[in-house]
Amino acid sequence: MNGYFGKILHINLTLHKVRIEEFNANYASKFIGGNGFAVDIISQTIHLIESPFSENNVIVFACGPFTGSPVWGCGRAHAATISPLTGLFGDSNFGGNFASMLKSTGYDAVVISGKSPTPLYVFINENEVTFHKANSLWGLDTSKTIATLKSEFGNVCECAVIGPAGEHLVPFASIIVSGARVSAAGRMGLGAVMGSKNLKAIVVMGNKKLQIAFPDKLSNFLKNRFSILRDNTKELTELGTPVLVKIINDRGMLASRNNQREVFEKWEAISGERIAREFKVKNIACRLCPIACGKLVKVKTGKYKGQSVKMPEFESIYALATMCDDPDIDFLFEANTLCDDLGLDTISTGVTLSFAAECLEKELCDEKIFGTKKLFGNSAALLQLINDIAYRRGAGEILSLGSEKMAEVIGKNAHEFLYSVKGLEIAGHSARGIRTMGLAYATSTRGGSHHDARPRYPLPDFEISAEEIAKYCVESQNYTALGDSLVMCRFIMERGFGRHINEAIAEAFYLVTGFDFSPTTLSDAGARIYTFERHINCLRGVSRINDTLPFRVMNEPIPNGPAKGRYVSKDMLNQQLDFYYKIRGWSENGIPTIETLRKLDLEGINDGNK
Repeated sequence: MNGYFGKILHINLTLHKVRIEEFNANYASKFIGGNGFAVDIISQTIHLIESPFSENNVIVFACGPFTGSPVWGCGRAHAATISPLTGLFGDSNFGGNFASMLKSTGYDAVVISGKSPTPLYVFINENEVTFHKANSLWGLDTSKTIATLKSEFGNVCECAVIGPAGEHLVPFASIIVSGARVSAAGRMGLGAVMGSKNLKAIVVMGNKKLQIAFPDKLSNFLKNRFSILRDNTKELTELGTPVLVKIINDRGMLASRNNQREVFEKWEAISGERIAREFKVKNIACRLCPIACGKLVKVKTGKYKGQSVKMPEFESIYALATMCDDPDIDFLFEANTLCDDLGLDTISTGVTLSFAAECLEKELCDEKIFGTKKLFGNSAALLQLINDIAYRRGAGEILSLGSEKMAEVIGKNAHEFLYSVKGLEIAGHSARGIRTMGLAYATSTRGGSHHDARPRYPLPDFEISAEEIAKYCVESQNYTALGDSLVMCRFIMERGFGRHINEAIAEAFYLVTGFDFSPTTLSDAGARIYTFERHINCLRGVSRINDTLPFRVMNEPIPNGPAKGRYVSKDMLNQQLDFYYKIRGWSENGIPTIETLRKLDLEGINDGNK
């Protein structure tokens, strides 16, 4: 089957048994791959999962038809589970080299179930799956774990590992994957689910070659579009995602000091321009990516002094620096690297710390908990707390809950200072300033994720109608669900193919798989996958009441700067939701109707049949 090997590997950690499930072209064309495969697989066990840390919960690592193919951005795959942070369907996209190596073992997806009684790691190649004791690895950080495994199996292997945060079941623990550009399945706490199963790592090594439907035509197609990609990604090659610090701050939408304001006055200290000028060592890329948006930077002080480490992405700069009101670049480099080594999601970590800082500032918390009267801008205290979160010790115990559960513990009016949706801390694109992002976060199946509906730049977008906002969000969510199923890098997809499901994407899909789909058919596939995610969440209790935004976003207009006065009122959001549900074919309460499930070929989706 072109673009696929047609095999899903199931690994039961309790029984140390494996089985191979085969799928056909009908299944592949229905769910595409990646995210689509993951949501279907998880749906088949959803009735068994009471707790995300239950043995019945599964973790799915799923490749798409583009994974391991010549298409740019081919080094990506998708991971999913029922999230310990939100209790809902939780998925995360990742790059590096692990995904393409996983595909070369001959499996399109790996499903992990059960729980080992003792720590282990799993080795997968095209011929066998073996189970190995991981007692000596347990407690190691992610970089040491990867180095140890590569010394065992050789540099040709690739690894997906957890750090101490995953071992200690921190609900926003990440999975770190190896490669020239180390990447993370960062959001939703997938690392904690691995930890709950006593699974320290997955090691993959394979040599199987993917069959492409029309390899010569695909090569010419990519060659003809390369100039478009190159021209649209110059700033990412030069500066990486930190290029957004200046751009977003200039628009008055860079959330700062726990989103009390949206202008960060000391932005230049942490800007992409400064990082490139003073600290950049070289560009790094995921497998065969021509953009190379990643960078290595040289650390001048602190724990990692003298080392070359991965440059913080924009989202990490937003969460750890501007939200925590700390412009110290040395702190930023150390905090970002520390989060990766410990296996912590930088966004949830930073936003939870900024929430704690405001609660401390408003005297809602006893300063004895944190050992300081001030957290905003307190680099030393913040670094110590990052360590404490990973090990759930001292103040790290309450911080490790995530901001929403922490607010429940604090009580009083602490909820007014949250910046999260459905339990997931919001990413760095303004929920108040960008009207489409307000509805995007509210309706995201993940919660506060910027990878469902994408930010609509350039502005202004504040004058568009509620119906236009709803239509944009639906189309964008269908687009990202498709991209996460192909699986395709956001930057490659948006800047090399276009920001809408179009003929170029359909042609690339055809040249890889031989499936002759129109853009409309591909859009329907995106709608099917996104509605499937929503259906799972509804089974876990989600409805319209959960499609909301933080108190500050809905009640406190941006206080200063170019976007001064913007916010999303309750009436605004309700109008947008009415249009959104109507377009989606969901009920007024946000539940996918039987008619819509039937239309999307999802009727009977919980019967476990393919």
